[in-house]
Amino acid sequence: MANVNTPVAGYPQPWGSKIQMLWDHNGPASYGNIGTSSGTGDIINASDLGMGGFDTFEGAFGLYSEGYTASGNYVVKAFTGTATTTPSVSLPAGGAFQKVVLQWFTTSAAFGAISTEVANGTNLSAEVIRLKATMV
Repeated sequence: MANVNTPVAGYPQPWGSKIQMLWDHNGPASYGNIGTSSGTGDIINASDLGMGGFDTFEGAFGLYSEGYTASGNYVVKAFTGTATTTPSVSLPAGGAFQKVVLQWFTTSAAFGAISTEVANGTNLSAEVIRLKATMV
């Protein structure tokens, strides 16, 4: 089940005029390493979730735009995806962004420190990360 996005029960939720989304994301069947192979990473489009854009995006269990997978064996960093292969941290001025690029890293031990980016072609489809976003 590669690149599967499963909404968490009770989500999406209305939040003012924006939507708060919480979902579980399975990794790709063949990861495209960004740092050493000029791959694309793991791309999530707002349209994959039936929405037009992301106002905010983050891992539900971690710091800021990073999050641990359920197994704790990986840390995932999120970037706005305004570039095609290199993750970007720039935001469109006053607007939402349409895609996010996830960059997967191994950990030194379960739920430990970040280590190295996952190798090109690695099957991450059994790994799950909980993500949350404010969407439009």
